[in-house]
Amino acid sequence: MITFYEDCHPQVLRIHANLLLTFSILFAEGGEKIHQTLGRLVSSCTAFSSYFKLEKLILTNDVLAQYSNADDDEYLVMTYEFNRLFVGPTAPIASPYESVYLSPDHLVMGDQTLAVRKIYKQENLQVAGQAHEPDDFIATELEFAAYLLSRIMDAQASNNDIQIQRYKDLYQEFWAQHPSRWLGLFAQRVRQSTHHPVFLALSEFLDTLTTLNVD
Repeated sequence: MITFYEDCHPQVLRIHANLLLTFSILFAEGGEKIHQTLGRLVSSCTAFSSYFKLEKLILTNDVLAQYSNADDDEYLVMTYEFNRLFVGPTAPIASPYESVYLSPDHLVMGDQTLAVRKIYKQENLQVAGQAHEPDDFIATELEFAAYLLSRIMDAQASNNDIQIQRYKDLYQEFWAQHPSRWLGLFAQRVRQSTHHPVFLALSEFLDTLTTLNVD
């Protein structure tokens, strides 16, 4: 497990938060924007895998970097594969919603959706377009986790130990109860459902995210 300690350099938290946020953007923007979002993801993955000297992820990121310079035909293939896996038009093969993996009926809008909404409200946050996108969408959960890490960094910058601990506790609670419980299952389903190197690489990074924590 990779651990981020309370007194770690803010650069470490920044690298972690940027990785979460770029994954969030990738899923939020969708397959039609992958020609824009993949390059930004490569930058964050490079910083992360290089800083922690994770040889396996360095090699995996080389695959993402190669495809970030793909031609239009290959980007079209990636768009179709993104939509096939995560969007539809039929039921997505690797649904990007927590409830599908953790609720008894494996359907969207389960108890997990309301549980994450409650945590967002603790920070006076609400999902934009809530009526159209469940709160446990992968992009939203990862964005919120990145937000909490940014709040830890803000508190560190002002030497506010109370706020540091508050946001560490909230991050640990949220990550343990939500993303860490289903991202590995989601990544596994992606691996089982595609042969495209980009999406196999994405699943490797998502698996690694399940091992991250702030102690």
